[in-house]
Amino acid sequence: MNLRFYVRRVVGGDVRRGVVFVREIVPRWAIAKVAQVCYGEKYIALPMKHKVVEPTSEGGRIQTEYRWRYRQKWNVIRAECSGHPVVPPADSREAFFVEHYWGYAAGAGYTTEYRVEHDRWRVWPATQASFEGEMSELYGAELACCLGRQPDSALVAEGSSVVVQSGQKI
Repeated sequence: MNLRFYVRRVVGGDVRRGVVFVREIVPRWAIAKVAQVCYGEKYIALPMKHKVVEPTSEGGRIQTEYRWRYRQKWNVIRAECSGHPVVPPADSREAFFVEHYWGYAAGAGYTTEYRVEHDRWRVWPATQASFEGEMSELYGAELACCLGRQPDSALVAEGSSVVVQSGQKI
């Protein structure tokens, strides 16, 4: 579960579309520690649960639910979709959200850049999406008020295996 924003960096005429994590919540301490030490990322480990109801081969509804417990309270994000997942067109809003192959993390006076490799992800646009929980302590009051309202758009990405290359200071 993560909160992120998107950036672009031009290197020798090449546009590198990247992501900067504000906070990433993962279920295992070791994952969080590697991300913190090797990449300077703001990962934390919290108890998590998830439930995915997948569609049949003929299509149908997919329902996702991700939960994480912070200070004895469960937070939950849900999305519901229908139909078949598709690779989004390159100029679509959906592609904007899932087609990023660079990561950036702030250090003490520097930024770390790292390459992320994965297949193109197929997506379902969400027909319903919701969030329940208290985010002020994790993200601050300003971001929490934005997270508490209905999203302008939502999608579910099929995802794939991901390879994260070694980072370098820029």
